[in-house]
Amino acid sequence: MKHWTYILLLTIISCNNQQQKVNSTDTLVSTKPSTLTDTKSEICWTGTLNGKTPVFVHYQLDSNLIIGEITYLNTKHKLPIKLLGTIEEDKSYRLLEFDNTGNITGVIEGKPTEEKFDGLWVSPKTKKELSMKLSSKDTLISSPNIKPDESQLFGNYHYQYGDKGYNGDFDINRVTGNKISFNILSLTNVERGPNIAEVEKDTILMTGNSFIYKIPESDSCEFKVTFYKGFVYINYTKGYCESQFGLNATIDGIYLKTK
Repeated sequence: MKHWTYILLLTIISCNNQQQKVNSTDTLVSTKPSTLTDTKSEICWTGTLNGKTPVFVHYQLDSNLIIGEITYLNTKHKLPIKLLGTIEEDKSYRLLEFDNTGNITGVIEGKPTEEKFDGLWVSPKTKKELSMKLSSKDTLISSPNIKPDESQLFGNYHYQYGDKGYNGDFDINRVTGNKISFNILSLTNVERGPNIAEVEKDTILMTGNSFIYKIPESDSCEFKVTFYKGFVYINYTKGYCESQFGLNATIDGIYLKTK
């Protein structure tokens, strides 16, 4: 326990002291598109959930993606939890807490300013809601590399909102050279149906860490698959695929690598 506490204290001190402050013109959203090879900087927050539970949050930004961790400071070992999310069109943040199995244990929503990040934390399992109030030290530290190892891309990716909530699986395998095979299956809330969004197994050439795929015989259902270290992000390139899948079912989102 002393070992983890020492590491956490060093991280927080680094956030407070080691890097120069953000200029007033630097918002939390990057002012230019970033690439996986850019030098990244971490953004740090401290505060509480429901005014009682102390938390430490830090992350980096890559375009509209948020990649970081959250640590509950009142836990015995103070182990960081993976935090992945997106910046929405209105500049609000939607962050997901992932355990190692791809289960989402918490959802954070809010719109940060340079000084504060106030929002709501929700449990997908119990639906419990807690207010969140975080303060920024207005400092940056170096971020870990999020570029994926191409030899580690293949396998299974998964997400799950609670025992019976929305869930999805993305599988990818190498065929030969740059040719890969993949398939996607996502389900809506089990208690309400469920409805299905599926992309049947197909092959495609992939160069680098991403590929774009148009569903055969669809009018304009196209999506991009981008790999990061430990997860994959799927987003539509031509708007939501109307009538392509079951009611409220969708394939877009963040899937954690589990196998």
